[in-house]
Amino acid sequence: MRRWLVVVVAAALVSAAPARAQHYGALEFPRDEHQHVSGWDWWWGAAHVVTVLGHRYTLGFDFDSFGGIPAASEELFPLDGPYKGLTVTSMDGSEGWGHPAQTPGRFAYRESAYVPGVSDLLSWRALDTLDGGRTIASLERTTLDGERYALRLDNAQARVHPTGQLVALKTDLHADMRSPPLLAGGSGLWWYDLPQHVGGYPSRSFQYMQAARRLTGTFDLQQPDGTVLHEQVSPQRSRMVMVHEFDASPDDLGARTVIAETTQVHPRLAPYYQGGVPWELAFVDLDNGAQLMLAVLAYQDSRDGTLKSAVAPTMPTYAVDATLRLPSGRSVPIADIHVEHLSYRRVVGIVPTLFVYVNGIWTQAWDFRVSYPGGHGVPPFDLGLTPQIAQDEPKLDDKGQGLTQRVPLDARGSYGGCPVRGFGYSELIVNWYGREKEDPWFTGGALPDVPSRCHRHAPAPPGGTFGNLSPPPDGRPADFGADPGCSASSPSDTAACSFDATMNGAVLGMAQSPGDWRVTIARRGEPRPIVIRGFGGSQFYACGTVRPGDHVDVTAKPGAAAGAGNPLGTCF
Repeated sequence: MRRWLVVVVAAALVSAAPARAQHYGALEFPRDEHQHVSGWDWWWGAAHVVTVLGHRYTLGFDFDSFGGIPAASEELFPLDGPYKGLTVTSMDGSEGWGHPAQTPGRFAYRESAYVPGVSDLLSWRALDTLDGGRTIASLERTTLDGERYALRLDNAQARVHPTGQLVALKTDLHADMRSPPLLAGGSGLWWYDLPQHVGGYPSRSFQYMQAARRLTGTFDLQQPDGTVLHEQVSPQRSRMVMVHEFDASPDDLGARTVIAETTQVHPRLAPYYQGGVPWELAFVDLDNGAQLMLAVLAYQDSRDGTLKSAVAPTMPTYAVDATLRLPSGRSVPIADIHVEHLSYRRVVGIVPTLFVYVNGIWTQAWDFRVSYPGGHGVPPFDLGLTPQIAQDEPKLDDKGQGLTQRVPLDARGSYGGCPVRGFGYSELIVNWYGREKEDPWFTGGALPDVPSRCHRHAPAPPGGTFGNLSPPPDGRPADFGADPGCSASSPSDTAACSFDATMNGAVLGMAQSPGDWRVTIARRGEPRPIVIRGFGGSQFYACGTVRPGDHVDVTAKPGAAAGAGNPLGTCF
């Protein structure tokens, strides 16, 4: 009897074993495609859809698991047609990104947990409980015979932002991914290069990227007149990139995050904090088998950190991490990649931070040049990364809400002397406001040329870093004193005041309705004024919003209040 039980158990274990497991570096598929309850998982990316009719859309998607607690959202960037410049957002998601107001408990989520032989295929679904449990979004691996995935949406009431129009949005996209995936850092085990600076012990976190060799399917979008445009995807012109990031907790997304942020703490940090997060991420498919993962890291205040020498003395101020997947499938970390910020855009209002938003002035890197002169088995490449949207897109609502931190990219340039016309998706959250002159990557230069054909002896593209990755401490003495500025508080009629700033100052405004107060800052050398508008409720813009020499105009409507300056001397 005991021998029979042993045989049965052994047979069960054999039948449940991952017969088709694929080992990629430190990762194993399909095991590592699924959620890990010992941390946070993010499956995110974008599909650039060109239809047979020639219409162009980019669909961003995000399926998350915060230690087993799920969330999801999708955002469509129409690149032409009646919704160009707007976003069409899924029924579930953050209001701050332009999604509809959420009814608590309306949306439920189902995410797969890996059990060999039972649930091998990744499955992630968002359900509308008010519509009979209808699946409104899903991301699924469809077979173990290849790394093929389906991204489906079935939203009866997607929201056009900021107009508020509700439209039907339906997609059925099928991506046949290139294999193996791009493995961050070469092995997949990678966490923003922080482990070597913070703690020193190995990280359990990983990240990989996949790009479609072929994208097919259908795309339906309700038009302003109520009709639904049904379109076929053109595989020859459509692309998709998808990233899976696992942040181990509590060691990485927890202890190391706290330590990294602690290195930036100093007396001026809080009063001058304008928002932002220390990374600019880009995931790029070069459409020739090569793929690029780029992380531009900016711990801008670490050079002045009071506790840095004690908690993480080697913490960098600025750094770049990059991994290139060669067309052969090998992932190669590139330590000395060349990065340039060619231009900025400015967003006034809501600035993302770690898990929350603040009000601030956000100088966001916009156009990029990324190049490598070649070596270590990697051919030279020279890429221009340019947003598919204009600097004033997507349009925001009167509360300043909309998706500004994630930006779809066109990739144009050369790889190994041959032309590149690719696609990427990015998350650009570093705030360069007030630090433009110390940005080590800003050149204001030109985009690289796109050759008309392959050239065997093309000139080597630039390498190295343009600026100083380790600037000295600020060293600026405290500016004691006060600048009363001016204010207008609850006038019976619209009131205005103005002043010329003598020192750094802040802005504070309160009103019941959006647009009831405004502060306009004219600054020497700036091509246009900085205009801060009330979003309803209270908004505070930190020290440095107003700078010495600025001319400031403050306007408040009846019942509103607004002021600017440094009347209490808190901007030291």
